[in-house]
Amino acid sequence: MHHNDVTERSLFSLSWPIFIDLFLHFSTLLINTYMVSQVSKSYLAAMGVGNQVFDLCITIFSFISVGCSVVIAQYLGARQMDMAKKAIHISIAFNLLIGLACAIFIFFFGYKALNLMNMPEHLMEDGFNYLHIVGICLVPEAASLILAACLRVYGKSKPAMYVTLIVNAITVVGNIFALYVFNAGLVGVAWSTVFGRVIGVILLACLLSYGLRIRFELWSFFHWSKDLLKKILHIGLPAAGENLVWILQYMTAMAFIGLMGETALAAQTLYFQIALFIMLFGISVSIGNEIFVGHLVGAKRFENAYRQTFNSLKLGVGVTILVVVAFWLMDRNIMNFLSKDADIIDMLLPLFLLSVFMEPGRTINIIMVNALRASGDAKFPLYTAIFFMWGVSIPVGYFLGVKMEMGLIGIWIGFFCDEWLRGLTNAWRWKSKRWQAKRLEI
Repeated sequence: MHHNDVTERSLFSLSWPIFIDLFLHFSTLLINTYMVSQVSKSYLAAMGVGNQVFDLCITIFSFISVGCSVVIAQYLGARQMDMAKKAIHISIAFNLLIGLACAIFIFFFGYKALNLMNMPEHLMEDGFNYLHIVGICLVPEAASLILAACLRVYGKSKPAMYVTLIVNAITVVGNIFALYVFNAGLVGVAWSTVFGRVIGVILLACLLSYGLRIRFELWSFFHWSKDLLKKILHIGLPAAGENLVWILQYMTAMAFIGLMGETALAAQTLYFQIALFIMLFGISVSIGNEIFVGHLVGAKRFENAYRQTFNSLKLGVGVTILVVVAFWLMDRNIMNFLSKDADIIDMLLPLFLLSVFMEPGRTINIIMVNALRASGDAKFPLYTAIFFMWGVSIPVGYFLGVKMEMGLIGIWIGFFCDEWLRGLTNAWRWKSKRWQAKRLEI
């Protein structure tokens, strides 16, 4: 059976469903947060800490799905359908194990984790109950991340998006019942999240087995090939490292901002959400491009992969500039909608202008990192991340923000330097074509 060739598709047709999908994933948390904040402020605080633990686990799972998508894309490009199937089985089994480990960890050490994160005593019970139940979610979530990644690699990014839509609808309706009908509080919200995620994983599994005719064979889940797992981790682990370096960089910056007081912390929390939103456009184009590059490198069509990435770059940077300029032009309206606090608004307005110059650099970076990874050259982006985040971003941010008392804008100038330097370094690496020697032996 001849699969329709993904590389014949347009980047846009692959990327827009990925954008909606990411946007929906991202908005689930926002909707949850908004609904809970309307009911009680202490629920909100209790939920915030629980969500951070949950997010950290999700970050861990997504690395395996990065490695899995690259390996599968390269096998599909090389027309080795059976190996692609094996890679899917191993990735699902491996991620389920990690999901189970995280869930067990939360079950036994959740209380300690909340304590470590300085959860106030009176919120402990609510926070713990929420975290405990949401912990169950980690098992279906681990599987669904892989399943969605597989659908995308086969060029089916639309079905993956519809599943996320359904999961969101279930979660929102569940929340309404939990909060307003049964008065079940946070525990109810947590259960509605679990229910939505379980339905999601069932739908994705059906799409994979009926839509793509991928038969799940039970023994394949237990029969692991060391070589395949090594390939997946070869891409997945550096991706994990890079993401962790990024999270630690933001946490360190948060610690500096903490020295500036509560207003600065609240402002940073708000602006981080806005920045994530602007980044979504670049991220979606980069995932679409990653799928192309994986297929093309697997088929040994290096010149096509090389050109495709520079075309994706034009699209990604173009869209990012439009979005970030629109945000800057509407900065006052956005801020008045998000916050009534005049101090926070004054603090954030200059950041909108800085973003106009910073975000195109970040998009270059995101697209180049994913292209390098998809070609099999996964370690280089990790090294540039460690070097520029800790050698440039943090020292510059500390010097300008804390020492020179420029505040929040000083910290963001640090981020600005890091994104551009890293983006240009990774682009140089792609241009040098050295990645062709680093590719996986497929």
